[in-house]
Amino acid sequence: MPRATVVINVVGLSSSLFGERTPNLNRFIGEEYLRRIEPVLPAVTCSVQSSMVTGLHPREHGIVGNGWYNREMAEIQFWKQSNRLVKGEKVWEAARNR
Repeated sequence: MPRATVVINVVGLSSSLFGERTPNLNRFIGEEYLRRIEPVLPAVTCSVQSSMVTGLHPREHGIVGNGWYNREMAEIQFWKQSNRLVKGEKVWEAARNR
């Protein structure tokens, strides 16, 4: 049976925030479950998550912000971009193609 992988993504969480008030998360420190990621810039949710799922920098996957300027409506729209805009192979696609 294939092993499952679970990724817990908490924006801004670092191991330095773990302590007596985080007993369940503390179990992961010092074990093989906790992995550090290198920060990317811009350090905004959509750019970082796109880097996490592709292994690419924002300049390579094309997601450089959380919002896009909609010329027809003359406004910046947040959180309305499609996953299809992310260039590059995603980790689940790479796993499927193996």
